[in-house]
Amino acid sequence: MNGIKIKVLAIAASAVIFSAGLFAAAPQSVQFAGESMAIGVGARPLGMGATFAGIADDASTSYWNPAGMTNINGVEVSSVKLTRINDLDTNYSYVNLVYNTGVAGAIGIGWLRQSIGGITITDSSGTIVPGKDNMSNADNVIYLAYAYPITKGFSIGLGGKLMLGNYPNQYSTVNYMGGGLDVGFFFKAGEFVKELKGLQLGLNLQDVITEIKWDPISGVTTTAGTTEKVDMNAKPGIAYKIDFGQFEITPAIDLDTKYQLIIHGGMELWWNKMIAIRGGIKSWGGISNGTAGGTLTQRMDWSMGASIRWYFIGIDYAYVDSELTPVQYLSIVGKF
Repeated sequence: MNGIKIKVLAIAASAVIFSAGLFAAAPQSVQFAGESMAIGVGARPLGMGATFAGIADDASTSYWNPAGMTNINGVEVSSVKLTRINDLDTNYSYVNLVYNTGVAGAIGIGWLRQSIGGITITDSSGTIVPGKDNMSNADNVIYLAYAYPITKGFSIGLGGKLMLGNYPNQYSTVNYMGGGLDVGFFFKAGEFVKELKGLQLGLNLQDVITEIKWDPISGVTTTAGTTEKVDMNAKPGIAYKIDFGQFEITPAIDLDTKYQLIIHGGMELWWNKMIAIRGGIKSWGGISNGTAGGTLTQRMDWSMGASIRWYFIGIDYAYVDSELTPVQYLSIVGKF
């Protein structure tokens, strides 16, 4: 086997393993800035415990690992809609498009919007501020990504983001604007060692450089008028695709390392690339509550989902049982 390919594979595996240990061990400041971007997109990834950095083979990968856009053939579009979150007036939607040129790399563009209505604003004494009993907020993120295959089986990707939004308070509505950058890597081990066919490694360095600037408001000295830095999240992932005739099964594991080490585990089973079922879990533990002291604890989340594909169109569904409330997502996928 070519010695250069062996070295590339060794570097790829080392980068994934080393980044997980490095960022899990390093102390991170807990600001919770930019959390509207942390939920994830695509009913398919969300239905298998948000494990997709090492799978990265549909249009939602522009969020999970931009380097994976080179796995897409031609043009693929997708959307995701939060279909229910109890009785809360909550909206969460994402639409995106990925085009793999086949020659000059792949490009992707997406728009994520999250809003919550029915917000009641109170003053320091707990009294409802007049006219502030039915307010709403909105978070918008516009993504632009590019990926290029360095060699067969090894791609890199960059993902830029523009953030715009607003939050109400007792004085006015505070607006913000921000920008950031993700860097992704994707490796197909079978292209370097044939005995490792099906093994895939991914690494997404989310928010390598990301900041949010809040507009100032006269008389307000809290969040308004400040700049927040979004902490980086090193997200390595590993997946293994196994073919059994008409069936393909893919177990996968992702890690999040932003505030603590969070393990995502999932698996999906496809029949004839037409029908799929999947499930996953996301481990939680104690998170330092920063300057407030103490520890925030959360239980383990679990999820499940299904897909159907017919010619150029598909539908994905996901049910996520989180500690806060069960959530359902629906995605429409189109390939051209």
